[in-house]
Order: sequence, then C-alpha cells, then structure tokens
Amino acid sequence: MSDEKSRKELLEEPDPFLVFVSRAMEFGKKYQKEIVTAVGAVLAVVIVLSGVLYYKSHTEERAAIMFGNAIAGYNALKTGEAGTAAYEAVKTDFKDIIEKYGSTDAGKSALLQYGDVCFQMKDYDAAIAAYEQALDEMENTAFKSMILNGLAYAWEGKNDFKQAVAYFEKIADDEDGTARDQALFNMGRLYAKTGEPEKAKAAFQKLVSEFPDSMYADLAGEKIAG
Repeated sequence: MSDEKSRKELLEEPDPFLVFVSRAMEFGKKYQKEIVTAVGAVLAVVIVLSGVLYYKSHTEERAAIMFGNAIAGYNALKTGEAGTAAYEAVKTDFKDIIEKYGSTDAGKSALLQYGDVCFQMKDYDAAIAAYEQALDEMENTAFKSMILNGLAYAWEGKNDFKQAVAYFEKIADDEDGTARDQALFNMGRLYAKTGEPEKAKAAFQKLVSEFPDSMYADLAGEKIAG
C-alpha cells in the first residue's frame, strides 16, 4: 500500500522539464527586448567577423598571386642576361606588394626578395633597409639566418667589413640557426681581409672543429695551413 502511495505522489509531482520550459517562457516574455538586443549584437559581431575573415583571405590570395608573378620575373632575370631596366621593373613589382600587402605572408616574403633584387643592382643601402625591415617582421622565423646573411653581404658590398662580420657572428652564434659553417668561413675570410690573422685563424679552426663534414671545412683547413 505504501508503495502505491509513493507512486501516486510521484505522479502528482510537476514534470521538471515542463517547469523549466514554463520558467524559460516567462523569462523570455519579461526580458524580450533585452534578448532581442543581445541576439542582434551577437549577429552583428558574427557578420563583421565573417567580413574581416573574407577580406583577409581575399587579401592573402591577391598578395600571393602578385608575389608569384614577381618571383617568376625575378627568376627569369637570374637565368638570363638582364639590364638595369629589367631589374628596376622587378624591383618595382616587389615594392608594390610590400606597400599594398605588407601585413600578409606574401608581403613579408617580398621584403626578402626586394632586398635580394636591390643587392643584385648593388643598391646596398636599399638592400640593407629591406633586410632590416624583414628582420623586424620575421626575426622569430626560419628566415632569420637568411636575412642576417643578406645584411652581412650587403654591408660587405659597402666595404664595411666590421658590420659584415658582426652579422656573420650573429649567424654563427645562433645554435638554432642555419648556415653557421658558412658564416664562420666568411668571418675568417673578412678577418683576413682586414689584417686580423689571429681572428681569421680562430674562425677557421672553429669551423673545422664544430663542422668537420661541412663543404667549407677543407677550405678552412687550407687557410689554417697557410
């Protein structure tokens, strides 16, 4: 009997789901205006965000196409005979990408290529400016050693061997970087140019010691032997 009574009591209790729905409807009626405003605000944010993402995607795509065309033109120049006018045209292409799409990945990569074009034209000041800007944008990327290398060669082009060595040293001292063996060889080469044989020998010895399998190791050994 007690069991039947407990079941009856349970049946007479209000359904929790129906109670929740009823309360939700009452809340909706009471705060209808606030809810509509909140939903509208969320939708507005979604629309704006969608527009931003679309614009960003479109911009990246456009920059990538321009970068690809500029790279194709640059590679064509490097494989054939090209005059100053041709390099100026390619230089303008890269500069255009940087100015219009500098915040994109393609725009940042264009900085490196622009520096290379300026270097090829022996416009070392423009090359240094481009490489320095690229370093600011990509210092924490895999391109760091490449950029430092470009800066070193550009300073060497200006016959400022001290600055060139300073950048080669940064490459050689970065244990996570690339082309450290090449940087050490260039340090030794430039120290020899500036009449610092002991520093040159030390750089060559470090190269042979730390990178015995390097393509520069035999050359460095010959330099040490005199």
